[in-house]
Amino acid sequence: MKMLSFTFILGAIFLYFMNIAILKSAIPNMEWTIHAGTRFLVGFFVMGVSYFYVKALSLKQALKLTLIIVILDYFYDYYVESYRLNFEIILHGIYMLVWGALMGYLTGRYMKNK
Repeated sequence: MKMLSFTFILGAIFLYFMNIAILKSAIPNMEWTIHAGTRFLVGFFVMGVSYFYVKALSLKQALKLTLIIVILDYFYDYYVESYRLNFEIILHGIYMLVWGALMGYLTGRYMKNK
């Protein structure tokens, strides 16, 4: 529980500073929050739980599924012209995926020990 809490708090602090650096705002708009949350949940369930913890997917399958979901999200963004695709946005998305994967793995480990 300590590691899960520590990872969540540290990840939230890093997310705050990333939002300040990239978006120039501590609290992003609702659309941005949905996209960041999507990436977090994909990392949590696909990478963290399904691959790292349960081993239900192979690494190749997990990466393909993650890539497909993220590419579809970027296509949606391009279609509605919500924001430009730039390096900072990609870094933010990678951070959300990695943080989600780590949280998913630690949550799975915590639930097993419970």
